[in-house]
Amino acid sequence: MNMMSKDLELNRYLELTPESRNIWEESKTYLPGGDSRNSIFWKPYPIFITSASGSQVIDADNVDRIDFINTMTTMILGHGPAPVINAVQKQLQHGLAYNAPNLHQVKLAKLLCSRVPGFDKVRFTNSGTEATLNTLRAARAFTGKSKFAKAEGGYHGTHDSVSVSIRVDPTLAGSDHKPEAMASSAGLADGVVEQVVVLPFNDTASSKAILEQNAHDLAAVIVEPMLGSVGMVPANPEFLQMLRDFTTANNIILIFDEVISFRVGSGGCQEYYGITPDLTSLGKIIGGGFAVGAFGGRDDIMELYDPTTGPQVGHAGTFNANPITMLAGSVTLDQLTPTVFASLSETTEYLKQGIREVCIKQELPVQVTGLGSLFGIHFTDTKIGNYRDITAENTQLRDRVFLGLMNENILMAPNLVGAISTATSNTDVEHFLTALATVLRRNL
Repeated sequence: MNMMSKDLELNRYLELTPESRNIWEESKTYLPGGDSRNSIFWKPYPIFITSASGSQVIDADNVDRIDFINTMTTMILGHGPAPVINAVQKQLQHGLAYNAPNLHQVKLAKLLCSRVPGFDKVRFTNSGTEATLNTLRAARAFTGKSKFAKAEGGYHGTHDSVSVSIRVDPTLAGSDHKPEAMASSAGLADGVVEQVVVLPFNDTASSKAILEQNAHDLAAVIVEPMLGSVGMVPANPEFLQMLRDFTTANNIILIFDEVISFRVGSGGCQEYYGITPDLTSLGKIIGGGFAVGAFGGRDDIMELYDPTTGPQVGHAGTFNANPITMLAGSVTLDQLTPTVFASLSETTEYLKQGIREVCIKQELPVQVTGLGSLFGIHFTDTKIGNYRDITAENTQLRDRVFLGLMNENILMAPNLVGAISTATSNTDVEHFLTALATVLRRNL
């Protein structure tokens, strides 16, 4: 690896994307950094997408790329799926949003309660951030306690409570076996960090010891059953089972954040692992491409939101459960049968194995993580089990490979996590593998 390969990828990217660069330069005049989502910024600047269909996205420079991240895992049916588009077009003729409930939310709620093992009742929001906010608020209201535990590297949205120990420098955050809580954003209220107990993901013994030290103060444990945006790292079954057993024994609410991992199957990761939490947060695929979140769980906890008996916990939002999103979500779930989930997993396994074989030929160590239709690429020979394993990777090579794949007409997340859709074909997968091999030859 050398500076020449880095410059080669950068120069090629600059040649391919002049119009995106022009738009980005203008957008910075009105938007900090030129956009409203830090999670989709990459250096030197991002592309600006003008259209998308199926597995393809086209940018402002008319470059066509195969989408292997699908709007940060959201578009599980690909871009512009006909059943969703047709249903939404019909609904548009009947209005966008009402100041009263609509029938579509009833159908989507029924679908979710029938599929998610932990759902007795569900409520809708407009983002995964709002969903996790409400699960934590409900846990605090139900238990009368304030602190909660989360895994280091676990991303649960952007509200204050959970903006702790996400993408932090591990050299400043305590030991591997006992991470220290650290703010992941400026501007958090005083005392927020002190309310969070941080666990080392997949370190069952150390996490249990930390929980035992804090059991009397904890309202909840919130965890992604698969660390999503930081690397698609599945939990070890014994880690999740320990959390379930410990929280049950100590009257602590166990929350699964399945905003990303619900993609794994009909009932999400909780069905996959056979471990049922008390509350669950959802988002992304359940809105069919529209802004959405949901939270649900046990009857005795969810009744805190019941306006006929209180409510004890307030929950409002003008666009909560709006008919467009609810209809798009229910149509999407209708398409996601067990057979479809099995096909998605099969295609993803084909891709993951192909990535391993490409790297073997290049004599490059790699770990390919993920479950179902989700995957992550990690250039290391160390098994990836937690956030600190990810931070030890070869990030310079990762950055070059990301830009190189862009130059070969492949779109992923900058940290090389991905998600396929039902529109992803075997030909798309072969194109990905050929592109990866080409990029690695240029950069090794």
